[in-house]
Amino acid sequence: MENKFVLLSFFVSIFIYLLIALCYEMVPFGDITILRMDLYHQYGPLFAELYDRIVSGKSLIYSWQSGGGSSFLGNYFNYLSSPFSFLILLFGHKNITEAISFLIMLKGALSAGTFTYYLKESDEFKKHDAIAAGFGLLYAFSGYFIAYYWNVMWLDGMYLLPLVILGLERIIDGRNSKLYVLSLAILMFATFYIAYMVCIFAVLYAIMYYFGKYPISKELPKAIIRFILYSLLAGGLAAITLFPTAFVLRSCSATSGTFPTEVSTYFNLFDFLANHLASLEPTIRSSGEDVLPNIFCGVGTILLALLYLYIPSISLKEKISRILMLVTLFLSFNLNYLNFIWHAFHFPNDLPYRFSFIYSFMLLTIGFKALVRINEIEKKTLLSIGLGITIFIVIIEKIGSKNVLTETIVISLIFVVLYTIGFSLIGNKKFQATAVASFIFCCMFAEIAVANTEHYDIDQPKENYTGDYPSFKMLKKELDKTYGDDTYRMELTNLRTRMDPSWYGYNGLSTFSSMAYETSSNLYHNLGSFGNYINSYTYKPQTPVFNAMFALKYLVNNTETACTDPIDNADANKLNPKYYTSIYTLDKFVAYENNYALPIAYCVNKDVRGFTTVSGNPFEAQANYWERATGIDNVFRIVPITNISYNNIQDFGEISGFEVFTFNKVIPDDSASLTVQITPDYTGSIYLYVNSNNVNAITIRNTEDTFFKTQYTSEEYIYDLGDHNAGIPLFIDIPISEGETGTVEIYCYALDYDKFIEGYEILSANTFKIKKQTDTKITGTVTVPKDSILYTSINYDNSWKVYVDGKKLDDSKIYAIADALIAIDIPKGTHEVTFKYQAKGLIPGAIISGVSLLILIALFAIQRKPRQDAEA
Repeated sequence: MENKFVLLSFFVSIFIYLLIALCYEMVPFGDITILRMDLYHQYGPLFAELYDRIVSGKSLIYSWQSGGGSSFLGNYFNYLSSPFSFLILLFGHKNITEAISFLIMLKGALSAGTFTYYLKESDEFKKHDAIAAGFGLLYAFSGYFIAYYWNVMWLDGMYLLPLVILGLERIIDGRNSKLYVLSLAILMFATFYIAYMVCIFAVLYAIMYYFGKYPISKELPKAIIRFILYSLLAGGLAAITLFPTAFVLRSCSATSGTFPTEVSTYFNLFDFLANHLASLEPTIRSSGEDVLPNIFCGVGTILLALLYLYIPSISLKEKISRILMLVTLFLSFNLNYLNFIWHAFHFPNDLPYRFSFIYSFMLLTIGFKALVRINEIEKKTLLSIGLGITIFIVIIEKIGSKNVLTETIVISLIFVVLYTIGFSLIGNKKFQATAVASFIFCCMFAEIAVANTEHYDIDQPKENYTGDYPSFKMLKKELDKTYGDDTYRMELTNLRTRMDPSWYGYNGLSTFSSMAYETSSNLYHNLGSFGNYINSYTYKPQTPVFNAMFALKYLVNNTETACTDPIDNADANKLNPKYYTSIYTLDKFVAYENNYALPIAYCVNKDVRGFTTVSGNPFEAQANYWERATGIDNVFRIVPITNISYNNIQDFGEISGFEVFTFNKVIPDDSASLTVQITPDYTGSIYLYVNSNNVNAITIRNTEDTFFKTQYTSEEYIYDLGDHNAGIPLFIDIPISEGETGTVEIYCYALDYDKFIEGYEILSANTFKIKKQTDTKITGTVTVPKDSILYTSINYDNSWKVYVDGKKLDDSKIYAIADALIAIDIPKGTHEVTFKYQAKGLIPGAIISGVSLLILIALFAIQRKPRQDAEA
């Protein structure tokens, strides 16, 4: 069989993955899923939404489900556009967790297979045996996969990189361009982000490959032209992805990085070299002292890479070119300037060194080239290098290094010995070549199984993730009947993932995506939403003002800790009936209708154009909007601090109102806390906002402890304390979790119910009546008694076009309230208004892709004809 060792690496990779699944009791061996971190919060829900959209025939262009509405095309091309993503249709919504696990397994196996195929087909190697299959395993289960397996969209880069490089070698050699163009185009379509990094590497590799193999001659310009033209053709084929994505990126945080002004490094050479060993702790965070690239790809590879320098038949210029490539990649990891460029002119919030699989690819190819010619080296050289690595590992054990564990030393030493023995047997006539190759293959398999398996983080039960989905879908069906369709906005009181709207299939206000609108994230944060100010905001029960701003129609309570009920606190699972009416209950879900909901658009005073927000007091921000929109001021009333008690904190002095408190510990290393007493002078709904980097959680209680709540403050947000009587104090216990000195922001306000109702009646008098709403178009009418502004809670995106009475408004007349929400001027009278979403770049991108496809077909036909003539 021509590709039997390609198939061997592919199927053994599947076996290894199933072995991992068995060890962690993953489905089908137990109830644990592959989900973790962003795969849990982002990708899983987005895959579920993709499945729902396909089976229900919804648009892939725009989605109302997450974040109040956003470009689904952006999320699709960033997370979901792998050619294998449509395999989720075989699994169904409730089995999305298994679908994702299958995709990870498949892409890992393909990575092993394509790398083995590269070793077989490349003129650099032309070797196809069990050892080549073993190298495929080492590539597939390299440190990059161990750390980032759950970033399922990046794995397309792993299995396509060997094909891109094989195709690149062929076009530099003046051979067929088909593989390069198609593999690079597919990569750009599947994951434009990783494709960007591969393109940088392709340029560097082309230089390395040409000058390592050929002299400078008149063929060089031809090779450069071929490389540029075929790369552009691949980009043209992927233009349908690249063009619209470029427009989406302009409005998100992923393109808001600032070039560093000073040079800095991240680690030293010793720790970098130590990070090549087996059984290391993976790096997934960008902060801390152990932030190193995930570059493990077998300790035997280290041995062979050093042997490469001693191979006499490899030219000096080739050795220099490949070593320079490794040095370039090392500097790219370690220098902030280069690291910034590799990550698309952006420093990742976490998950550093996202191109480290490229380094592993390079190191493995160098090692394999040495293996192919290992008989040119004396055995004593091999033994000396093996001994040298052993000594280095012992030194690491004595000195210590980041990410190196006790088992790292033991496992690495064992496999250095085994590989040294195995490599020394190559060419030994006492042993069959196939037996030696099988032994080395088994060493590689064993190293992956022994060294890597315990370093995955897999512990999320499927039932916790999917168990309540059927109940929620039934409840939502009832809400759809009540409302008349499914276009309304709703939220849960307690979100399990940051993208629950995508998972459950409702139009919500929460999102967590690299493609989220940055200005909307800023706005939601400044209005007191839970979020990171950059690319996420998560709904927590908010004020009626906030709910009116963002057209929240229903709120579904799914937790006993979300009560905002009246003063008597009789029912811990009940929302305040002043603002919410219970309409349907199913299992743990209780659906409430917002008594003061407003539609997605309504008329407001022209003063709203001056509405802006800044970080600080979110109640002032909401009150500012209410006053500008309605003319009603002071919709929130300050609840004053009446006393503060301290534990190991210096006295603040006289307290008046709410402010930023700076604390200093009396005894630096001891625990410290403060208790703030607030006493409402108004009977009504009380809201609290606490912000401090020195506090993890606070507790709110009354004198008798009949009212008791805990709020985690890792990301600050408005906390609904429910209704409370005037004159009855509440106590906020604030333990200081870290720092000898620091600040605590405390804001507590009561909603002035009468002023809220007065403003609500003004806004509800002139609302936008929707006639028809789809994913990409809303049509309706509005009657305006005077020239006003039609405010919407639609996130500003210049792909939205607005038509008033059939006439298209110029883009300059569509403006962004607080830089985030769409609004237009609307004259007195009754008008039909249409909002239409037309993804920028999609049509020109599709045209360019179509033209590029025709060029490609013609090019292949031209290239094929000479071969047919030669065969004839």
